[in-house]
Amino acid sequence: MQWNNPGHEYDKDAEQIIRTFCNGRKIFVFGAGILGKDIRQRLELFGCFGGFIDNNEEKQKNGVDGTGVMSFSDYMKISKKGLLVIAADIKNISALCAQAVDAGLVQSVDYFLWMDFIRKIYPILITYYYDKSYVELAQISLTEKCTLKCRKCAHACAYKENRVPELTLEDVYFSANSFFSKIDIIREFVLIGGEPLLYQKLPQVVEYIGEKYRDKMITFSIATNGTIVPSELLMKQCIKYRVIIKISNYSRAIPRLTVVYERLEQLLKSRGVAYELGSPEVEWFDYGFDYVNNEETPQEEIIKRFDECKTNCREIRKNRFYYCVMARSVSENMGFDVGQEDYLDLEQLSDENYKKVFLEFNLGYSKKGYLDMCRHCNGAAYAKQKRIPAAEQI
Repeated sequence: MQWNNPGHEYDKDAEQIIRTFCNGRKIFVFGAGILGKDIRQRLELFGCFGGFIDNNEEKQKNGVDGTGVMSFSDYMKISKKGLLVIAADIKNISALCAQAVDAGLVQSVDYFLWMDFIRKIYPILITYYYDKSYVELAQISLTEKCTLKCRKCAHACAYKENRVPELTLEDVYFSANSFFSKIDIIREFVLIGGEPLLYQKLPQVVEYIGEKYRDKMITFSIATNGTIVPSELLMKQCIKYRVIIKISNYSRAIPRLTVVYERLEQLLKSRGVAYELGSPEVEWFDYGFDYVNNEETPQEEIIKRFDECKTNCREIRKNRFYYCVMARSVSENMGFDVGQEDYLDLEQLSDENYKKVFLEFNLGYSKKGYLDMCRHCNGAAYAKQKRIPAAEQI
């Protein structure tokens, strides 16, 4: 989306959202699963979580994470006092929406889909009503080095000849300070690579960011391929600052990693470190960085592709807030050298309206309305249709 009136693009939307959500009504979450619990965390920050609703009788009987769960029929008895966010995966969301419609509820009036709520409504509500700056996800890429050589790495880390130097410890500190000087709340802050456990001063990074900014994060995590055993010092810092080690599971493509993951799990469990081992990855999206060339594509079409993409992979690098970490890393690692100006300069966000400018950039506004690397990318919407084997090694 192209900026027309920076700092005011969502003024009208905000008026409607505030009228709807800030009238004393609590927000109830229909679906007490992973998505529902995730949304609950956001709502509890501002005291507007009303409760869970779920069709599962076991959950109604026992509750979820210490919170009661009501049936949909019970909710309808108090529905005038609440608003509904439907939190379900693609297989179940249609059924829950039909249930709401059959009960006389109207979409965007009485109930809202979780995608719309998280991607637009919630950030606008936080910025305009609560006067807080918010971002869903942001990352610091400590190093482009990796222990694997994935042919279709989304960061093009296998292209050694064009790999950028890893950040110095001072650069990492500066990046964190610059970012959190403008941010009040972040859903998840991630340390990534490459393989971040190759970064020798990772424990110092965790300590510095955790000590200064942990209260601004809902989740603090490290994304790893699980091939390196974390040091005792790193594990202690992860425990102290409530860091989750998130392990991508490439055992389908690299069978030897099955044993590696088993040993890593045993170690993390024995030390009391929070971790998540993903399900074995079978397919990746093909972003096409190695063959897409849309240099002659009209700007209007590139803007349309960017607007459809909706990636949430932001990156902070020194004072630069990048909309797409892949665009920055691939451009540098593969030698495209485009998009050098495709970032928001946090040091320039100094006026009273900076939170709204930040909100707009984070939701996809910019001067051009797209990134230069969009001309070398399928975009997430189209890439989802072009699947490739996950973690295939060169």
